[in-house]
Amino acid sequence: MEYQFKKNTLTDSYRVEFSMGHEAFGSWLIAEIGPDVAKVKHIIARTKEMYGKRDVEELIHGGDFALTLTEDDAIIKANSLHIENELPEGEDFSLYDDELFSQCGLDDFESMLHSWLEFITPRRLG
Repeated sequence: MEYQFKKNTLTDSYRVEFSMGHEAFGSWLIAEIGPDVAKVKHIIARTKEMYGKRDVEELIHGGDFALTLTEDDAIIKANSLHIENELPEGEDFSLYDDELFSQCGLDDFESMLHSWLEFITPRRLG
């Protein structure tokens, strides 16, 4: 999973870009976590708790997305995917689905969160 974080210093807004197939992580990061250091630390702590737990899933609901953590994976799924028959079936919508559902290994997810935390944490001069 590759990603790039960007900040617009004029508007103090953030933008993220994730590799194909992982776009939902970027949408989740901006919509549900943003530059809130406490939220990032909370998700990191919850992620660390999953290591070594077998047959356990942790579901963290958000406004637009839900995060599911397992011993091995982090899964992002848009809440809109829970609505039946929202989109017609077919290839034309597969790219759209990539922005609504993504999955990666727990290690990669935790690493991304640490990178995000470092990116949003103000640097002290001195």
